Amino acid sequence: MRNILTKDKLKSKPFANPRPHVVILGSGASKAAMPKGDKFGRVIPLMDDLPGILGKDWKKLLQESQPPKGNFESSFSWIRKNGNYKPQLANIERLIENYFQELELPDHPTIYDYMVLGLRGKDVIATFNWDPFLMQAHRRNRSVAELPDIRFLHGCVTFRTCTEHDVLGGPYEECPVCHRDLIQGRLFFPDEDKDYVKNSTIYRDWNAVTKRLQKAFHLTIFGYSGPATDYNARKLLLDGWKQTPMRDISHAEIIDIKDKDILLESWGEFFPHQHYMVAQDFWDCSVALWPRRTYEWKISASFYGIPAEYLGPFKTDSLEELQEWFSRLGATEEVDSHKTNIQQN
Repeated sequence: MRNILTKDKLKSKPFANPRPHVVILGSGASKAAMPKGDKFGRVIPLMDDLPGILGKDWKKLLQESQPPKGNFESSFSWIRKNGNYKPQLANIERLIENYFQELELPDHPTIYDYMVLGLRGKDVIATFNWDPFLMQAHRRNRSVAELPDIRFLHGCVTFRTCTEHDVLGGPYEECPVCHRDLIQGRLFFPDEDKDYVKNSTIYRDWNAVTKRLQKAFHLTIFGYSGPATDYNARKLLLDGWKQTPMRDISHAEIIDIKDKDILLESWGEFFPHQHYMVAQDFWDCSVALWPRRTYEWKISASFYGIPAEYLGPFKTDSLEELQEWFSRLGATEEVDSHKTNIQQN
């Protein structure tokens, strides 16, 4: 599908002082972005796919430890609490980390590219995923237009930061402020009652996302099931989201392949006054249909009763073409920002 940016569409400029759009990613987002695997055909695993990837090492540990029947995460948590299998568990963690470290975005555009380019600097994408895709997409598109803030709620194999300064970096990089080597945050939170805020670097990102939620007008949850083991995570997200002053007209959106009724039951408390949208496909969501203008789309409909014309989706197999399209769209924002700065000065 092609979508050409006409002169009329380029006139669709951002409103003044737009509120944030917060996007929360789970492993389902990565699976949807690369259903055929990464650049080299490696499987993008959901949590319950990990036993197949770990193979005989995981099977041997299960036979030795005999945890109660359950999914991978509950078994992982039970074995850790048992305390008698630390060497074997360390080996499993090393295998998992090595697998995710080798994953790489394909050379062609993926949903991750559309997501980071489809949001603006006021927005934030927060991920629970171990994989490197959000960081890779952000890095290869950062010169195209102003990109959203990205945050890591569960550790990530490529994300490095400074314990003293809020820095986004990668392996082998140093903090530009104190010049210390950046460190990797905690990757595994296997306990059933996960408490992310006890880890200082993870808490920093949680705090940043919570502050953005408190001001947000739009929340998107993509491929994240919010399992029972993430009770604390759900509560932190909901507590932040409930504080937005736009609560009565704010908008929540779920992107997931599950049945709609199941999703509504699972996430109903996040939907303010039935202002929600459920999409089974990324291309039907607000970021795809109104890229870099999700706030303007919803404000136009909610305040003025005027449906906004679709800006997207723009689909192409060329990353260069995708970046050129978004560069043109982003250029209008830079012009408006410059005018605003002149007026304020």
